[in-house]
Amino acid sequence: MKPLAAVTMVWRDYWYLEKWVAYYSAQLGPENVYILSHGADPEIDRIGEGCNVIAILRDGLHQTFEYARWRMLSDFSAMLTQFYSRVIVSDCDEVLLTADGSGLLDYEFAFDENTAGAVGFNLVTLQDDDEDLLFKGEKFSLFEVPYSKPCIVQRRAAFGTGGHGVTNDTFRLLPGLLNLHFHYGNLQELHRRQEERSPLVDQSMADGVKIASTPGQSVGIVGWRRRSRRFRRLVKELARTQELPMEECVELSRQEATRTLKTMADGYFTHDRALEVTLRKFRFPEGFPIKL
Repeated sequence: MKPLAAVTMVWRDYWYLEKWVAYYSAQLGPENVYILSHGADPEIDRIGEGCNVIAILRDGLHQTFEYARWRMLSDFSAMLTQFYSRVIVSDCDEVLLTADGSGLLDYEFAFDENTAGAVGFNLVTLQDDDEDLLFKGEKFSLFEVPYSKPCIVQRRAAFGTGGHGVTNDTFRLLPGLLNLHFHYGNLQELHRRQEERSPLVDQSMADGVKIASTPGQSVGIVGWRRRSRRFRRLVKELARTQELPMEECVELSRQEATRTLKTMADGYFTHDRALEVTLRKFRFPEGFPIKL
């Protein structure tokens, strides 16, 4: 078996996908990178050249789309575990990093559960420019419990909406790893994405929400039209958060996020977001070996 693969599902998020593909192609080799394109798209084919691009039928957006999307990623990653020892499953605006900048193929990924996770951070920029580079000294990475997600599988796992937990299963957060969510790393893309998706959300919900909102299944697409509001909250949190060296920040935050893990009433294992945690932030140190 090959050691490691990465898979995502995407629609039109070209800037984010370019970063995701560049990172995982360099880390794992493009032949071990899988892109599920929600509808055929020549631009995604171009970005994913050399990778495995698979076009999935796009027949509109429905209220349960996010839940269905993660069921698909659950099934597809389970298939890949027949050929790989571990599979990284993520959105195209997230990458799995080692805290010391070493390669993913050098990390042991030792865990007994079906899936494991990494402590989550939101990469936040405060400057409205082209933001070609993600890892810049002007950007902060802010500890974020919900993005401390199960993102590495070695056997089948049933992800819930947004991939923030697993059903009838457990996971732990591995040391020395972080899940970096860089949705807020480019303000132009943040606003463009929200403007593009908000009408789709409004259209899909015109008749009202028809599914129950539980920890494992929720109408996740609603959050697509709230990104600007969330960005403003993150900026306020950054102003009152302690900055620490990267590796220290990652480990202390991992311990905090681990404390919040619990099984919900419906058997969904995720984070108790009602618990208070100590927020921390870091900046990528000068000379960090990964350039993106």
